[in-house]
Amino acid sequence: MNRSNARVLIFTSIGHFLNDGTLLLFSLLIVYYSEFYHVNLTFLGSMAVVYGVISGLISPLISGFADKHDVDVPLMTLGLLLAGISVFLFGLAFLLTPYIYIMIAVAAILLGFAQSFYHPLGSSILAYTFGKNSPTALGINGSLGSMGRSFTPMIITAFVLAVGESTGMFLTAVYMIAGAFVVYFGLSTFKRMHYEIKTQNLKKSEKEKLDPKYVKFLFILGTIVFVRSMFMFGTTTFLGEYVYKIYDSKTLVGIFLTVAFLGAIVGQPFLGYLTTKMGGRFTVFLTTIASTAVFLLFLLWNNFIFSVSMYLIETFFAMSGFPVLLGYLTQVFPPKYTATASAYIWGLSNIIGGAVGVGVITLLLGVGVNIYLSFWFMLIFGVVSALMLPLIPTKMEE
Repeated sequence: MNRSNARVLIFTSIGHFLNDGTLLLFSLLIVYYSEFYHVNLTFLGSMAVVYGVISGLISPLISGFADKHDVDVPLMTLGLLLAGISVFLFGLAFLLTPYIYIMIAVAAILLGFAQSFYHPLGSSILAYTFGKNSPTALGINGSLGSMGRSFTPMIITAFVLAVGESTGMFLTAVYMIAGAFVVYFGLSTFKRMHYEIKTQNLKKSEKEKLDPKYVKFLFILGTIVFVRSMFMFGTTTFLGEYVYKIYDSKTLVGIFLTVAFLGAIVGQPFLGYLTTKMGGRFTVFLTTIASTAVFLLFLLWNNFIFSVSMYLIETFFAMSGFPVLLGYLTQVFPPKYTATASAYIWGLSNIIGGAVGVGVITLLLGVGVNIYLSFWFMLIFGVVSALMLPLIPTKMEE
């Protein structure tokens, strides 16, 4: 790996750390808002649906704009800045309690916009930089994203315990906004046109049409990812509430969300490497089946050590979409279409599928089904997605 490529990997990874630090934010805040500020749980679930839908719908538009104007880095920076501002607004909700519903709604909407930027842009930058070796680079990059997702709940919990809810959130927002500028200056020299992968396809890009087999592949994989994400993100969003209801401790919630998600830190680089060596179809099969089976074990016994251990294995397989799914797409699609295909799989299938899953759990909780039974119900979608795997066409990797 040359120095320029290493620089791109380092600063995109910092961006991933910051971005994915917000992915469990609402899962943690649900506990504080519902248990200590008595915000309606159905409302909180609805807000999770809203920001998920916004993120999924906006993501392809962001990717398309970046494809046309070669502005990946400024757009990525904007997304990180919006994430920091949304964290600030979530903290402000603790201060402006008469307006807590309004503040949560505004912050959630802004978070939805913020989360639509990084993944298609980060995968595109790495695809242009590393070419066919990008699944491995995506895995290393994704590991830093998993660190952000794992450590941020504990960072927030520590800040909250030390200085209170609002100030703790404000401190989190400050380091996220500062980090956004670090990423911008670190990647400021990146332009797609500088890479051979761009020039190789520039002349034929105007007339090239996507073969129908790619459209069929995108539809089948997208459907499977949609159903799988209903299961994964629906349960992840309410995981903090699930843990709190069983173990009755907000500190244990913070510990659980930090320790359990450490699995993805190891899982992402390993599975990214496996995607490079064995192909994306193999790793999609492996991660989908394994994550469904392990989640079943997680539900069987309510012992804290056992639960953390099972969810640690769960995140090893389940939180691997960035290197596995987006790495798979770099193996299948012509470079010109990689960013757009990534936006559709990540945005429309992964994120909106997750939002629908959150909506299902919100509906179940709204009609009186407890969260424990709701998690069992969501397991059905994991099983269905595993049963659909043989529909993925073979021999698509180039």
